Amino acid sequence: MRPELTALALLAACGLAHAGPIAVNSPPVASFQNLSSNSEFGPLTWRGGLSLESGNADFGGLSGMALDQDCQRMTAVSDAGRWFTATLAYDNQGHLSGLAEAKLAPMLDGRGMAPRYKRQADAEAITAIGKDKYLVGFESDVRVSLYDFGKGGLKARAQLVKSPKAITEGPPNGEMESLGLLSTGPYKGHYIVISEKNRDAQDNIRGWVWKSWKTVPFTIQRLEDYDITDLALLPDGDVLTLERSFSSTSLPGMAIRRFDSSQINAGAIVKPDTVFAGRVPFYNIDNMEGIALCQRHGEVRITLVSDNNFNTALQRTLLLQFSFNATVKP
Repeated sequence: MRPELTALALLAACGLAHAGPIAVNSPPVASFQNLSSNSEFGPLTWRGGLSLESGNADFGGLSGMALDQDCQRMTAVSDAGRWFTATLAYDNQGHLSGLAEAKLAPMLDGRGMAPRYKRQADAEAITAIGKDKYLVGFESDVRVSLYDFGKGGLKARAQLVKSPKAITEGPPNGEMESLGLLSTGPYKGHYIVISEKNRDAQDNIRGWVWKSWKTVPFTIQRLEDYDITDLALLPDGDVLTLERSFSSTSLPGMAIRRFDSSQINAGAIVKPDTVFAGRVPFYNIDNMEGIALCQRHGEVRITLVSDNNFNTALQRTLLLQFSFNATVKP
């Protein structure tokens, strides 16, 4: 995340967060490319978008999400230490058209307590690892936790997952931003983490795969001024990275890149292919932080979410969806 939270959001992060259903408006985003009706962007085809709005001050800061296999049930994490869940709706053309059954709840620690401080609450990444089970990566107090919704739903307690010390060694507010579990390839069954601003002397972005005691460090060649904010894993073992350019000196930008997980080796510099890159005002994007994959009507779909930093006067919570032709490589 970027700016400090508002006073209301800080109170929420200290355990006073709303728990239960909330009202969320979801007006459609008419097109991805501004001033154009174009719907094709290389391997990406526009499948609709929503701008999520709520009068509830606890809503916002969405920094990662997971979707069920048919792209309907959304489970997201906020960097103020909250769960956000909802059901997505689609029109007759298969385009994203709305959102229902929205709920917010504080994320609980191993003792069943909500986080008391912002440092404890900074959830930045989520990945599904089986039925009703999610791994969540936290950035400020760096750790990986497992939540079993089958044993408590939104009241599930955190179970700490062993992770390498190296993922804690980046700059403050620039460490772990993306997390996954590789299901194929040479590192099948290994966790993968990519940092946001932990870079080597050549400005390459540091990442790690690990399983039990074994850790494999690698780096990713950086794209322009972009930072990696999330990742998603394709069925063939390729990794998609969501990347953002977001600063006071440049217009917001978003990129998606792709690399084969077999490129990962100790000390390797991975050089991903660019799937998409674009900036405001040409594209309808914001502070893009979360990416999730699912399948609907035979299509692999990419869904993206932005973090509004609880700054509703200047930023939006966007939910954007595309079909993805995985056979088309740059």
